Amino acid sequence: MTNIVIYARYSSAAQTEQSIEGQLRVCHEYAERMGYIVLKEYIDRAMTGTNDNRPAFQQMIEDSNKKEFTYVLVYKLDRFSRSKYDNAIYKHRLEQNGVRVISATESISNTPEGLLMEGLLEMFAEMYSKDLSQKVKRGIRENSLKGLYSGGNMLYGYKAIDKKIYIDEEKAPAVKFIFESYAKGLNKQDIIKNLNLQGYKTNKNKNFSRSSLDKMLSNQKYIGIYKDNYTESTNFYPAIITQDLFNKVQEMLKHKQRYKKHSEEDFVLTGKLFCGHCGSSMIGTSGTSRNGTKHTYYGCMKKLRTHICNKRNEQKEKIEKKVFAIIKNKILTKAKISELATRIVKEYENNINEKTINNLFKQISKIDNKLDSLTEQLIKTKNESMLARINKMADELTNEKQEYEKQISKLKLAIKTPHTKQEIEEYLNIFFEETDSTIYKQRIAKHLINAIYIFDDYIYIHFNIINLQPKISLEKVKDKIKEDGSSTIDNAPPVLSGLS
Repeated sequence: MTNIVIYARYSSAAQTEQSIEGQLRVCHEYAERMGYIVLKEYIDRAMTGTNDNRPAFQQMIEDSNKKEFTYVLVYKLDRFSRSKYDNAIYKHRLEQNGVRVISATESISNTPEGLLMEGLLEMFAEMYSKDLSQKVKRGIRENSLKGLYSGGNMLYGYKAIDKKIYIDEEKAPAVKFIFESYAKGLNKQDIIKNLNLQGYKTNKNKNFSRSSLDKMLSNQKYIGIYKDNYTESTNFYPAIITQDLFNKVQEMLKHKQRYKKHSEEDFVLTGKLFCGHCGSSMIGTSGTSRNGTKHTYYGCMKKLRTHICNKRNEQKEKIEKKVFAIIKNKILTKAKISELATRIVKEYENNINEKTINNLFKQISKIDNKLDSLTEQLIKTKNESMLARINKMADELTNEKQEYEKQISKLKLAIKTPHTKQEIEEYLNIFFEETDSTIYKQRIAKHLINAIYIFDDYIYIHFNIINLQPKISLEKVKDKIKEDGSSTIDNAPPVLSGLS
């Protein structure tokens, strides 16, 4: 069974909104239909959704760290947040804890087109969670220039009073101890041990850890320097340690960093890139030239481990640049997005209707007949192996029936919330924002690419609908290339292109 929580919000400024009680009733009915277990209700009364200053909401986000529930169920998605930026940030935080937000009255189709739109929406959220709105940025900038605290997590060793930041005299000694101890050569583990023995706790009232020390030791705020995207200020954070002590610690950190393994390199096509010779995964690897320059590659895993395959390594930067240029120029074009939006609308018109629901009920009826037949066999059979087979078949049919019932519930909700072409295009057009961020590329690779096969002189890109189908095999790719390399598959054409 799936554990969920319900979030309900009511704004006193909008008297026509569904009441808290009404929201909860609809959400509980939905949960019952879907077979979900409601662990808790989080309720904010007379609270606007345009900001995140909501006690129950913040408690729910914090509780998601416990990973005790899978979904946050809301009456409508705007109950979660009306600010698309807050919405993106907090959905991303929930997603990191394995939690998704779902609506009891709004639905996205479970069909390939619907799933594609859902995947694109996920990318939208993640992109915006890294890039707050200009309006919010302007407010932060103004506060920074004035030396005013804009909110958020307070740096350890400080406190805020009337939007001004002051040294926290109870915690500042711990900050000095950390820097002074590291400068004397004490390792981080021993520093942590001593902090915990002295009874110091983090802002979240937890023991110190290596990660918390790493963040502190390189933070210029401790010497009174505050930098953001807009300004550098020395009247924001009062200094806790001296410039000389901070500089010494930075030199020591830099020296140790030279010997740290370079595992930070992001190979965004990992899991999607395959060898055109043997079909094995192409994985990230690196090498250093005689002059000390580091080079990164994608290499055939079979070759790297067994030296059997003769596929050469491919330059990481070159392959990634090629793949994302193809996606941008051949898939995420205005014409394609308009076409896709039209197809999604058509999908709703053709499949999100009572006829589809009735067909699913017919499938359930057939399953019920099969289960009745199995029950009769179960009564008559005494053979243990046959009993085991019947029970297995009954379990499989029951699971299949439950899936049909879930589809029916989703379809009934989807019928009430059709999507217009304009609305869909607004979501898809997000991809025209110029960005080379790693997260953006990872989302594109995850949701739009089925597999990429690299041969000696060309690559073959097969597009996908959110992993709806298994990875295309090397044999099928070779067959497609023999045909013409350009047939339409999975709502997007595969691309055969030279490597140069």
